[in-house]
Amino acid sequence: MNIYKELSFAMEYDQFYQSDGGRAVDMAEKAAISDLLEQVDSREMLELGCGTGHWTAFFSEKGFRVTAVDQSPAMLEQARKRVIPEVQWVDADAAHLPFSDGQFELITAITLFEFVEDRNALLSEIGRLLKPGGFLIVGWLNSLSEIGRQKKSSPTFSQAHLYTPAEIRNHLTNLGTPQFHYAVYYDHNFKLLDELSDRRTVQPAFIATIVQKRRNHADHH
Repeated sequence: MNIYKELSFAMEYDQFYQSDGGRAVDMAEKAAISDLLEQVDSREMLELGCGTGHWTAFFSEKGFRVTAVDQSPAMLEQARKRVIPEVQWVDADAAHLPFSDGQFELITAITLFEFVEDRNALLSEIGRLLKPGGFLIVGWLNSLSEIGRQKKSSPTFSQAHLYTPAEIRNHLTNLGTPQFHYAVYYDHNFKLLDELSDRRTVQPAFIATIVQKRRNHADHH
């Protein structure tokens, strides 16, 4: 079962961000992604795995016109309840999209790769859709973090595939040279350490990456 297709999970997903801990995590993740967005000039964005529109709303507030894709009717039902300007909601599989080659200068995917069945197909589709010189921004969950160590006991992450920084680099280098930003440092009790010096002793749970597609990308397949 894909929990992301369940309405109950879609509602719980949003509720997490209303808690004190969820708000702190949200701020840390968005700060990392914001830093990467500053490198991008384009205001047009393809967001893959938009879910309930939580990140879509953030991107819109940042001034982006978003084409937001998800294949979960339950998630999109929640997303459409938000009042977000200049968003096109698309019900589709992110690995098989009805868009033209090189149509987008910016593609984002926040914690999507963890839940897809065929990450290679998704990467191939991103490579097709991304304009040479365009940017891909991805938010990943780190398998070396506390979330990774305790994921078997989590109903959310037990079936997810989390990534090491080395795996992430390996997946992205076909497009270009990735940059990494880190956030959400948990101790073993899931206390957030981002504002504390103790964070140096633990692995970050959230890895934000940006990669610019080579202009001669065809030479690197």
